[in-house]
Amino acid sequence: MSEPTPMNFQELTKALEDLPLWGKTLVAGGVAVACYLPYAWFRSNHRTSPLKTDFKQGVIYLYQLPRTREIPSISASCLKLETWLRVAELPYENVPCGLSTLGLDGAVPFIEVDGKEISHSSFAIQHLKEKFSKGSLDDHLSDEQKATCHAFERLIHLSLSSSHLIYRAENADKVIGLIPPANFGVFSSIFSIFVTKAYLGRCASIISSSSLGSYTRDQRVSLGKEDIRSLSKYLGSKHFFTGFKPTSIDATMFAALAMILYAPYDSEHKQMINDECSNLAKFVDRMKSRFWPDWTEATTKFTTDSNYKKKLSTPPNGSRAQTPQKLD
Repeated sequence: MSEPTPMNFQELTKALEDLPLWGKTLVAGGVAVACYLPYAWFRSNHRTSPLKTDFKQGVIYLYQLPRTREIPSISASCLKLETWLRVAELPYENVPCGLSTLGLDGAVPFIEVDGKEISHSSFAIQHLKEKFSKGSLDDHLSDEQKATCHAFERLIHLSLSSSHLIYRAENADKVIGLIPPANFGVFSSIFSIFVTKAYLGRCASIISSSSLGSYTRDQRVSLGKEDIRSLSKYLGSKHFFTGFKPTSIDATMFAALAMILYAPYDSEHKQMINDECSNLAKFVDRMKSRFWPDWTEATTKFTTDSNYKKKLSTPPNGSRAQTPQKLD
């Protein structure tokens, strides 16, 4: 009796398509369980640190979510940290990461410097300021300006970002849709569903545990609009938040506003920035042109080259579009 010939990928695909609905459901469920168990095992097991064992002294290794369409990262924290590194002109390398790459605290972004891991964008920035004497980035500010920057940073993190999460939760499928399918592997459609569900749950958890948790949807949106109006009034006609020189707050502000302006959906927040607070839109364009000349490559070719300065010799490819490009 001859051995059965293994099915090739096309034959397997055809066989799956010919299955009845209940059969497809069973197969999808089996694949989902098979995919989830290794993921759950990974999340429950501690890993060694650092991940980069052949590190170079003084080099910052940045771990973050993979590049996405329209915007280099769908995470404001990731975009904030990488933008700050560029503003501070510190040497860093983007370490290739998948969706399962997480810090010891179970989150991204995080950095490794001289074999030490530092999680959370704000703590990472503080560590780098102390280690590389980059406090000078903000040293020229008066005590009043530093206090104002601190207050607005809290406003962005604790109020505006939480307010806009409502739109991200309502459009979770579109947000996750910015991630190239290759990051989900062979079973991209199934994995993307899991990631979308997980993202939706995380958004809901953050909103409910924030100071806005007891408010209605419209009240939360309204508070976000007031935050945007406050940022616009303080920025005024200045090039950057505190004047002509970019500081740490500009990285935070740029990341938060970019999440709104480059979102693959419409919102009252985006409309307000474009119509009423256009100085914020110009600020985002200014930051993008100066510190992200490789924006197009990062969002189309998904490059992670940290040597972005080589792009400064050529004009950036256009400015932010008011209407985001439609996804395939």
